[in-house]
Amino acid sequence: MDTTPQMPQYATLPSRHFWRRAVACIVDIIIFQAVILIAVYCISTVIPLDFRFAGWSYTQCSVEVPDQLAKRIDVGWPLKPGEVRINQICEISQIGSEKQRYLQTGVSRQTDYGTSAQWLAVPVDADGNPVLGSVSVYPSVISGIVNIALLALAFAYFSANGRRTIGKKLLGLRVQSVDGKNPGLGIEFRREILKFSPYLLFIAAAFAIPVFPTEDFDTLLHMSRDGYTILDNGAAMFEIILGIAALMWWFLPLIFWRGQTFYDRICACKVVKS
Repeated sequence: MDTTPQMPQYATLPSRHFWRRAVACIVDIIIFQAVILIAVYCISTVIPLDFRFAGWSYTQCSVEVPDQLAKRIDVGWPLKPGEVRINQICEISQIGSEKQRYLQTGVSRQTDYGTSAQWLAVPVDADGNPVLGSVSVYPSVISGIVNIALLALAFAYFSANGRRTIGKKLLGLRVQSVDGKNPGLGIEFRREILKFSPYLLFIAAAFAIPVFPTEDFDTLLHMSRDGYTILDNGAAMFEIILGIAALMWWFLPLIFWRGQTFYDRICACKVVKS
């Protein structure tokens, strides 16, 4: 009888391809987003659009604040000893959208730790009048959703039926189903929508959290005088929680499931070397 101890057999787990996947995804997002931006810009030169890309904007500020508005600010938000007033109107230019004008007003003061400042930004019309009540977040929300859908569709098309995105080609990766077949466009699109779902949550959160607690500009000035800031409504903490949840959605399964994210497992897919 053979009593030679047997060495334990360990199952060979698939590679995570963590850095390959991360770099490939970044490369593809840059390429696809650039194409979408160029397409929207070209269309907007022919057809008026209100397609607002969050983060893709240029801001130019001036100090030309109408006297009537400046006096209104001084009355609603009087200066305390040692404070200095700063008023300016800024124009934000975005691809595919008309310019937006904002009033930036605030005060700065010297403290034992340096200079501190408190700001309030409010949309204004062409005449410099605050327009809190007529500001709509729908264009930004719809634009964000459409942008994510276009990105997901681009990823899905170039990953389905054996194709590969440019990033995956450069990094030598390919998406396959768990049985080794090439997933179709439908499965790939569902996979990509699930991949970008944290972005959709951020967009929904931006829509759900009100920017201003009042539609009256004078009331908002009084609140700013008393120390109110936009961050007081808990939006910052909510965004931090969403950010942590997004990182867990993208990266945590790669550690425990060796290469399969949540959306990979839901769609019965995996990323392999090609």
